[in-house]
Amino acid sequence: MKNRGMALTLTLVVLSAGMVAPAGAAALDVYEMPFPLVGAHHYSDTWGAARSGGRTHAGTDIMAEKMIPVVAAADGTVGWMHDELGGNCCAMALNHDDGWSSWYIHLNNDTPGTDDGLGWGFAEGIEPGVHVVAGQLIGYVGDSGNAESAGSHLHFELHEPGGAPTNPYPHLLEAEHLPAPLSGVFVPPFRDDEGSVHEPAIIDIAERGITYGCADDLYCPDDPVTRGQMAAFLERALGLPPATSTPFSDTVGHTFASSINAIAEAGITTGCAEGSYCPDDPVTREQMASFLTRAFELPPDVSDYFIDDQGSTHEPAINALGAAGVTTGCAAGLYCPRESVTRAQMASFISRALLYAESS
Repeated sequence: MKNRGMALTLTLVVLSAGMVAPAGAAALDVYEMPFPLVGAHHYSDTWGAARSGGRTHAGTDIMAEKMIPVVAAADGTVGWMHDELGGNCCAMALNHDDGWSSWYIHLNNDTPGTDDGLGWGFAEGIEPGVHVVAGQLIGYVGDSGNAESAGSHLHFELHEPGGAPTNPYPHLLEAEHLPAPLSGVFVPPFRDDEGSVHEPAIIDIAERGITYGCADDLYCPDDPVTRGQMAAFLERALGLPPATSTPFSDTVGHTFASSINAIAEAGITTGCAEGSYCPDDPVTREQMASFLTRAFELPPDVSDYFIDDQGSTHEPAINALGAAGVTTGCAAGLYCPRESVTRAQMASFISRALLYAESS
């Protein structure tokens, strides 16, 4: 999925499997999203079908039992809502972070087990202005509005940036079916980085799949980064393809051998000596500067940002990091080039480098 939210936990509820999209139904330019309903359902393409009052159908009706969970199709902010308990209820719009929007109509308005029109079809906390993430529970299927005689279903609309509705059917066919709604509750990926100034960066690289920590729910933020771990961070950050060669004799059979080979083939490292990589040596701050400068292709800079890196073969790379905002040094005017890099510090370096690359 292209929407990237904070770490989430699955709601503990067992649901029926959703409908499998027919083979050969893929459409061009598919809007990537989770299927907006979690549970047994069926639907067909009724885009443009005639409706009462001379209207044409502007969405897809996903037929399902009442109280089947409805989830957000994207990261976004809740817009308009029909939320008058016992009255004009229950429907809503979600304004996606990427400019699209989706509408969810005929949500439940009945007390469960009745057809009294006195129920509430929205998930707890859903109200205008609230930000949700893709797959988060937002409501429940019902028969509100003019669906009383049509049977319970979710009328789902998808609107392009600018507001024009588009046929959601081909996008629904390709949507990812979730096993359960996401709760929307943020769960920190690690329990040993709380309070660290580097915690936001650690969370960022965890969500990007760049780190899996050092053990179950641990990141070991104060441990030094080895050259082998450095290779793994960079391979994942850049999505490098597998290497076709083994350039170093001291990495054969090593845990990070494939990552080391990948960054070597990408021109990010030439090793620590002829034919060697020294995978278990700690990475110094100056070495890290060269790794990052090559990996993210940071432009050279003639400015001299620090006074303690003069004469270092890595000084141009250190200055490039300073110019790109990837580092501010270890103290005023200092970079501490020969100190080793901790895992917490490395998270900030990589997170900032990615931010620079994405904004360039």
